[in-house]
Amino acid sequence: MYGRRSGKKILNLTIMAALSLLVMTGIAWATEGEAKPDFGILSLLPPLIAIGLCIFTKEVIPSLFIGAWFAGTMVAGWNPILGFGKAVGLVADNLGDPWGARIVLTSLVMGGLVGIMQIGGGIEAIVRWITKKIQSVRGAMLVTELAGFIIFFEDYVNSLVVGTTMSPITDRYRISKEKLSYIVDSTSAPIACIAGISSWVAYMVGQIGTQFNALEIGYSPYLAYLRSIPYVFYNIIALVLLTFVIFSQRDMGPMLHAERRARQTGKVLREGAKPLIVTSHANFEPSEETPRRVINFLVPLGFMVGLIFLMLVVTGGWPSVSLATAIGEGDSSQALVLGSFGSVFLTLVFFRAQKLATWNRLFAGFMQGMNSIFFGTLILIFAWAIGAAIKEVGTAQYIVRIAGNVLSPAWIPLLTFFTGAIISFCTGTSYGTMGVLMPIVIPLVYNVTAVHDAGFIEILLPTIGAVFAGAVWGDHCSPISDTTIMSSMFSGADHVDHVNSQMPYAFVAAAGAVAGYVFIGFGLPVLFSLILGAITTCLLFYFVSQPIEVRA
Repeated sequence: MYGRRSGKKILNLTIMAALSLLVMTGIAWATEGEAKPDFGILSLLPPLIAIGLCIFTKEVIPSLFIGAWFAGTMVAGWNPILGFGKAVGLVADNLGDPWGARIVLTSLVMGGLVGIMQIGGGIEAIVRWITKKIQSVRGAMLVTELAGFIIFFEDYVNSLVVGTTMSPITDRYRISKEKLSYIVDSTSAPIACIAGISSWVAYMVGQIGTQFNALEIGYSPYLAYLRSIPYVFYNIIALVLLTFVIFSQRDMGPMLHAERRARQTGKVLREGAKPLIVTSHANFEPSEETPRRVINFLVPLGFMVGLIFLMLVVTGGWPSVSLATAIGEGDSSQALVLGSFGSVFLTLVFFRAQKLATWNRLFAGFMQGMNSIFFGTLILIFAWAIGAAIKEVGTAQYIVRIAGNVLSPAWIPLLTFFTGAIISFCTGTSYGTMGVLMPIVIPLVYNVTAVHDAGFIEILLPTIGAVFAGAVWGDHCSPISDTTIMSSMFSGADHVDHVNSQMPYAFVAAAGAVAGYVFIGFGLPVLFSLILGAITTCLLFYFVSQPIEVRA
């Protein structure tokens, strides 16, 4: 049975690739000799193809590669053979990029650390301890959300720690992997963006400061960022929605089916799901004589978070500069890879000193842990490849161009949110979206407010907030977003299931954000607009959702 299903999948993918090749060959023949420096609306095809195939086939890696192949073919003058080589080159380039290589190493080493903790009994000990403290399903979800709030300074660390820690606990309470990955994803990028002090801040403030310097605006970029936080409606409303979902114990769409499946059958994954991390191996468990000590979970976790935070501030110039400045200026990828390797080394020594297992068994756990996360790491690499391909065909620039200019300054934030949301969803990068939009919208606000004799700061702050909100919306739910992939990976979820089940919640939160920017356009105060937007989202969710537990 499995062989026939696998054969059919391979056949379908082969046919799909062959049809794509024929289509691209036909386009190459039809456009032979034509110069295509500006692809226009065609620049939307690579991300749409990749995302559509991900959802339709549930095969992430081939879908991402075909999208990159199509983009490579466009760049190569519509030659599919050269396009194929271009796509392969993009995969290799992103794997060899220092930043990407560090993230890949971090993911693999973190998987290895989980394996060591599993062998040393730390994972099982913390599961037993927290299970005794948590009295309900709602309590388990709230603890997961709280953990996400606590680790605010880096979205990758958030996904790593919260997903890994809470996965076995939520399994005990029959909470689906779809719900766990949604909670993890909702408390990573959305919080890191508005935390005030995080690895995101330097980049965001730098984007603002560059434009302020170019326009000779005498205003603090950091103060502008801080004052824009109340206008980052999507992030705030997404967190409000998450809390409301947990307390109400209601769900909608695929998430409702997933939660009912988990509660009724205990199956936290659907039949046929492909989790991005697998830890349920017989040789992955501690031996019977290994003591289950909570300290053997807390100390490795402390090693990891402490070292990553220390490396973040050290790479940011601490102690020569203040701690807040160092956090903003720190190199997060270096901090992650150095902290992860250091935490593995210290954990190995700590466990061996207690004689919890032999060196051979601890190393076997490390290798098993790395192996369990390999598939998810591959998806990250292919997602970066298509991100680079999309950049080459100019998808983001086209979306910005068709958005056009607006006549009334008051509606610039709403237009900015829409534009940022589309760019970030199609490209899967919040940083890239900010990098594209900020050099456009700040001069736009500057010029339009001058023409209309409107208040520059009054329009600028909600516009900056809308850039961040739109960027995070796509980063929160795009199938090709690295933080979305890592949320799936460390929660042990099927990536496509995570995207499909989370998407309705992202749209409901976005509806509230849109309502908030509409109220801003009509001149209402920010707090009033935010509250009305949050109420809009919660009411919309309530009317389209149903209780998870069906009463007889």
